[in-house]
Amino acid sequence: METEVLYYKKFERKVLAIDYIEWASTMLQNGISTHYLNMLASLTEPLNIFEVEEYFNRAWYELNITGPSYDESAKHYVRYLLRQIVDDPRIAIENANEVYTIVRDHFFNEEHDRWYAISEMIDDFLYGDNSDNINRSSLNQVIVQVSKQHLKTK
Repeated sequence: METEVLYYKKFERKVLAIDYIEWASTMLQNGISTHYLNMLASLTEPLNIFEVEEYFNRAWYELNITGPSYDESAKHYVRYLLRQIVDDPRIAIENANEVYTIVRDHFFNEEHDRWYAISEMIDDFLYGDNSDNINRSSLNQVIVQVSKQHLKTK
């Protein structure tokens, strides 16, 4: 897990103990190693969030790095969600809803309009009158296509 993705989850208070472990494993895979980072990566279930966060804080101190800003972490988290959509279209609707929420709250630009339109399609499909006869397959295809375009341009 990228540092920015982890920090977005921390900012939103949605971080799980396993997220810290995944972050530590990613750091190790990238050739970064410290005493507490190794300890954090080696933790196994059952995980205690307080213990995990203590190891994270110690590893963070050892690494002497600065955390990303809220907006920077949000941008990275959107890219993370888009890559998940492209890799697994079955989660396209769920991730697209989350992308729209982030774009709406942080980035009022042309992307907002694109994701707003997708959000409206999702709402019509799930809850609305669905006058355009949207089905899950076609909706997933649109979301995957827009996700690929977004990843290419950013």
